Amino acid sequence: MEIEIVPVKQSEKHILENLYQLYEYDFSEYTKLDIDKDGKYPVNIDFYWEGDGRWKPYFIKMSGTVMGFVIALLENMDVNPDPDHVVYDFMILKKYRRQGVGYSAAFKTFELYQANWKLAQMEANQGAIFFWRKVIHDFTNGKYTENYREDRKMYVQSFSTKQSGQNV
Repeated sequence: MEIEIVPVKQSEKHILENLYQLYEYDFSEYTKLDIDKDGKYPVNIDFYWEGDGRWKPYFIKMSGTVMGFVIALLENMDVNPDPDHVVYDFMILKKYRRQGVGYSAAFKTFELYQANWKLAQMEANQGAIFFWRKVIHDFTNGKYTENYREDRKMYVQSFSTKQSGQNV
């Protein structure tokens, strides 16, 4: 299975917006977000293309088929020449889950940049915590840190792809 991480072009924004509806639906279990009067979740991703170079949206594809998306955020890029890279949003369509698609896509995402990385998961989202702990552990050979943010009720993992011996 050859997973590709492909930048989302502005002309493909509508596809990403549609995927975000599914993403918000999945997350509504944790966020308690409701749909609006038109039956949609409030999604605005215009800023990904409005000159703010910190946001890097990608489709996750195999053989040209979109299987999900990942959004990388170059945190504090405006003030830090070596910003932390954050997996801001990550979604695999349910049809492709538990088949190694997300695992492979995560590895490929980390390989995009030699950087310091951070990921966070809501405490209530045990599936995401389990997934990211396994992925990050396997990718880094256990060389990562994890902290719990009581104020945000989130687990945060940090690691670097700059060090020698990483999978980059």
